[in-house]
Amino acid sequence: MNKLFYENVRENTLALERSQNRQRTRYILARTLVFPAMLAAVIHGYDVSSPAELMLGGFLLLLFVVLVARHRKLERLRLLTKAYLAVTAGYLERFSGAWKHLPEDGAGYAKEKRPPDRDLHIFGTASLYQYLCAARTQAGRERLAAALTATPRDLDRTRRRQAAVAELLAHPLLCIELEARGARLPDGHDTRELAKELAHPLKGSLKLISCIGIVFANAFVLSFLWAAFFHGAWTIPIVLFMFNLTVAMAFYPRTQRELAPLGHMARELRLYGRIFRTLERAPLRGEAFGEVLAPLFAPVRATQAQSRLTTLAECVAMRRNVLFFFLANGALLWDLHCMAYFSHWRIQAGAAAAGWLKVWAEVEVLLSLARIGHTRAVHTFPTFLEGDAPQLAAEGAMPLVISEEAATPNDAHLSAGTLVITGSNMSGKTTYMRTLGSNAVLAYAGAPVCAQSFALTPMAVYTSIQISDDLAGGISTFYAELLRIKKMMTYSKRGRPMLILIDEIFRGTNSADRIVGARAAIRRLTLPHAITIVTTHDFELCDLGREGVPVENAHFEEHYEGDKILFDFKIRAGRCRTTNAQYLLRMAGIMGD
Repeated sequence: MNKLFYENVRENTLALERSQNRQRTRYILARTLVFPAMLAAVIHGYDVSSPAELMLGGFLLLLFVVLVARHRKLERLRLLTKAYLAVTAGYLERFSGAWKHLPEDGAGYAKEKRPPDRDLHIFGTASLYQYLCAARTQAGRERLAAALTATPRDLDRTRRRQAAVAELLAHPLLCIELEARGARLPDGHDTRELAKELAHPLKGSLKLISCIGIVFANAFVLSFLWAAFFHGAWTIPIVLFMFNLTVAMAFYPRTQRELAPLGHMARELRLYGRIFRTLERAPLRGEAFGEVLAPLFAPVRATQAQSRLTTLAECVAMRRNVLFFFLANGALLWDLHCMAYFSHWRIQAGAAAAGWLKVWAEVEVLLSLARIGHTRAVHTFPTFLEGDAPQLAAEGAMPLVISEEAATPNDAHLSAGTLVITGSNMSGKTTYMRTLGSNAVLAYAGAPVCAQSFALTPMAVYTSIQISDDLAGGISTFYAELLRIKKMMTYSKRGRPMLILIDEIFRGTNSADRIVGARAAIRRLTLPHAITIVTTHDFELCDLGREGVPVENAHFEEHYEGDKILFDFKIRAGRCRTTNAQYLLRMAGIMGD
């Protein structure tokens, strides 16, 4: 997809919103005219005993009810339309760069003990998570964070996610609809505790309670009809009403406790029901998506059970009206019926509820991963290579967090060994490493990557790029980097494939110690099961290949036009032959000519 597609969707949605606003005005005007006309017809017809006017009043009452129902339906459609506009605006923000100001950046999921979270901009401002996130629920957000930090061992799951994301990419309008319906849920919505509770049936003699409710509700209704239409005594229905109300009040602490989970859930349950109906009728027939949606169909069909639970939640919510509470319980023992029905629902479908909610959380992850394919012209699904020896091959790879217009594509053809990258300041060395590392993270998550082609073997990603000292812990920048490289060496003893990315190795110490330490570290990290990439300004490290260490050199260049320094950000083979530090110092006025 491209920007023009989403601009067209937005324009069409704005036109629909304007049409709905006009229709809303007409409904309000019609209701305003019909209601007083109905009252006037009924009152005047009753005064003069005119059947025709009473019939007209009845017709106007029916018309008013129809107008109210259609107005309510229109209001629901207007809310969905607003959600559509918000979702399409979110897609357009990915093209404009405004996505970097979105509030949901996943910073809370970053961990200090996981350096790639910060080094590869996985979480936080201007991060992969912030760009991707289409999740509204807490469970969906946590699943997305887990996908972006998963180890690359379960390739079967990764391939299933790739297949499901690919199917979503073929239906961009469906993606917008699903995101719009999800966007109507409360921000950070979490129903996992409710799902756990629903899985356990209510305790107690609910059959007896149900029988009491049925017997005395029917007794009141029959006695009321007898008194109203057959001139029976009113004493019996009045006594039954007071008895029923007394029973309801006696059970009130229990009904309040048992029905509490549904008391404020009517709206959310209704929204979930519409989400599940959308998923059920969606043209997603692939095997991978079938596995994702399977819990919606077995053992209990989600939409049917959800509809019954929504109706129950609305009935429970009506209890908050004091007048309704007394009338409904006095006449029908409303609370007892709600509790008995809720118990029956939990026995029949409660255990499946958690599975339905997990389906939507997983769909939110898939919608998030599909965002790359919707908003990046250059993208591809990565190929996972077989074999124990690490490999990484990319053509036209770019970072996700930089717009395509500003990014420079680069290639990579890496196998076991070390690549030492030299080059001037700001020439693109760190960006190149982050591009490969972040695309590897996306690949293992099951997402498309920003490249023309991308193939790699499963590798654990270790980084040492963005390092800071810890004053409270008494750890200097140099020592913090030592700790990271020590972890790399410790993991390397397992013999598992690794992708190691080290930026400006040992920059926190003096040049003499830095070169000695870097040479030793590179020797230790140049392994038959690791791809190691090291950037440096120390040209001495480029000579390690002459000493029998499998090291290759690459570099980035700059050129000058007048008093300007320019970069093409393209990686080239061999070591760098130029520096620009003194030039930059002169430009900053620190050094004289």
